[in-house]
Amino acid sequence: MSKYPIERKDDIDLKLISKIIQKVDQMNSKYVDSESDLIFKQQPFLISIILGYKIDLKPAELEEVTKLIFLIWEYFKENPKIKTTQVTKSQFERIERKNLFLIKYYEGETTEKDKMIVLASNMEHLDSKGLLTAMYLRCNTQIPLAKMEISTKGILMIGLKSLIECFDEIKNS
Repeated sequence: MSKYPIERKDDIDLKLISKIIQKVDQMNSKYVDSESDLIFKQQPFLISIILGYKIDLKPAELEEVTKLIFLIWEYFKENPKIKTTQVTKSQFERIERKNLFLIKYYEGETTEKDKMIVLASNMEHLDSKGLLTAMYLRCNTQIPLAKMEISTKGILMIGLKSLIECFDEIKNS
């Protein structure tokens, strides 16, 4: 048994996330159709999120955001609780408000050290750190997302972080 169980979990997560990213990057219409049907049955709120983004994003941005949502789905879909307990709009809004409060609190800190403490403290309580890190990385490396207006990207990242936290909350309930 490893002396560092958290690091071991993170290593396993990184391997899983890497495989999922490859899968999502190669998704075709057959995969999208079959997974969309499953998502609609088990986690319909994800479909409403994608449809909501469809209104506000350019086609290339929407494609990348859809990949991010499928990445979240693939990461959590095998968990038995995720198969039976749905993310709800009220759960998402509650967690999103908490994340918006965190941003305001962060912006109120005056030193870089204090800002880092706030971020580190928040990340400590997140089970799916590797997934969130992969999402941040993709938002800064995938051309349509990297070129996205900073305020739009910020709203997107708060929403994706909130969604991950919804799934973590269900998984840990």
